[in-house]
Amino acid sequence: MKNKHGKFQYIDLADKIQGQIESGTFKLTDKLPSLRTLCRQTGYSMTTVFQAYIELEKRGMVEPRQRSGYFIKARLNPMPASPVMTRHDIRPRKVTLDALIHELTRDMGNPDVLKLGAVAVAPEYLPFKQLHKHLKSIPPRKIPEVVAGYSPPQGNALLRDRISSLMFPFVPSVSNEDIVITNGCTEALSLCLKAVCSQGDTVITESPIDPWLRQTLRDSRIFAIETPTDPGSGIDLDAVEKILKKETVSACIVNPNFQNPLGFVMPDAHKERLAEMLGKKKIPVIENDIYGELYFRDPRPGPLKKWDTGGNVMYCSSFSKTLAPGLRVGWVLPGRFREKLIRMKLNRSLISPTLNQAVVAAYLKAGGFPRHLRQLRKIFSLQHTYCSAAVLRHFPDSIRLTTPKGGLSVWIELPRSVNGSEVYYRARKKGISILPGFLCSGLEKYNHYIRLGYGGLWDNRSEQAIGRIGSIIKDFL
Repeated sequence: MKNKHGKFQYIDLADKIQGQIESGTFKLTDKLPSLRTLCRQTGYSMTTVFQAYIELEKRGMVEPRQRSGYFIKARLNPMPASPVMTRHDIRPRKVTLDALIHELTRDMGNPDVLKLGAVAVAPEYLPFKQLHKHLKSIPPRKIPEVVAGYSPPQGNALLRDRISSLMFPFVPSVSNEDIVITNGCTEALSLCLKAVCSQGDTVITESPIDPWLRQTLRDSRIFAIETPTDPGSGIDLDAVEKILKKETVSACIVNPNFQNPLGFVMPDAHKERLAEMLGKKKIPVIENDIYGELYFRDPRPGPLKKWDTGGNVMYCSSFSKTLAPGLRVGWVLPGRFREKLIRMKLNRSLISPTLNQAVVAAYLKAGGFPRHLRQLRKIFSLQHTYCSAAVLRHFPDSIRLTTPKGGLSVWIELPRSVNGSEVYYRARKKGISILPGFLCSGLEKYNHYIRLGYGGLWDNRSEQAIGRIGSIIKDFL
């Protein structure tokens, strides 16, 4: 049916709703009125209202969410410019860390701080009910067997079976004997370093990298060669080749899929070349793939381990970003360093908590993990768009912003006159924590960068916090 202006009623209603969206009547994170509510408000039939939402969906204005209704579709148009690769003097450097890292660690445990710099997942998005159900499903008579004994040093056999199934599409030859369970990905990376490096050795790293990995390198008294890294494709392979010709290197540490903090996915051809280049020289590659399952669009990017032909890649991952960080269940495929790494594990922590392993194994066996991952990916894809859209609205036009296709963070280049640590201190006074970029490197190259995470519960408080950070940045200008 048409209205008095000759326009179909559903088109007229769609135009009105679009006008309200564009004028800001509805906030980006708001749920739009239900079909029934809109029928009551407008007097239109259910069919007309439904057609109006379908029309808005075609226009790219709204999107339906299963069993939740219609929401405004966040749009990044035009796309922001991405930061460019930073060039610098390439040489081994002693790893140092600013005391600010300890303040950030305290922020992580403070419920009164909005942790916008963290690469953590909101508890609301994790399957705690299901994990609790599997915990309660362990028969009382079995509890002594689970918690009073020691598992094999490699970890729970059923859990290792389930992990080998997860790895099978990329590493078909993997068996449970190839896997060692660790206390999270941090211990996996640390054990790998300890297995192949000694104090005073030198390793190749990306630049910038996760500050907690820098802390591990510092505590191990290992020198790092920070290698230029492209925000779109990863570590500069030509630079790696030059380093190998003039430096004695004990290992190379990379995060090829949704790297923290840059968010890139290294192209398959680059992964293959890197694996081959280092494999020929028998230089171990320590791969961090903790974000590999958090891709926004199919297919899942393959790990570097896929191109490992001689057991040279030590693959590390964890369930901390997908199931429960507090359970501290990670794993490593140590390749040809298996026996040495098992010995290091025994010397360091003997075994990982047996009850935690049993709960995760039971959860994986029940078969709900793939469905949970699909839901997580939808949430983080949406929240990445929300976060980036808010940054573009509130930050100065002169910023540069990464557009990752997965993972949990965006990397933002601010105007050079803006110091990221000063932004942190001013935001912290307002109860907001971000990550200053200088913590991700030992170079003086990232002082005007910050990292924001979007894995937390995204709501109007998050949007307002981005606005406050934007105002702080503009004050510097």
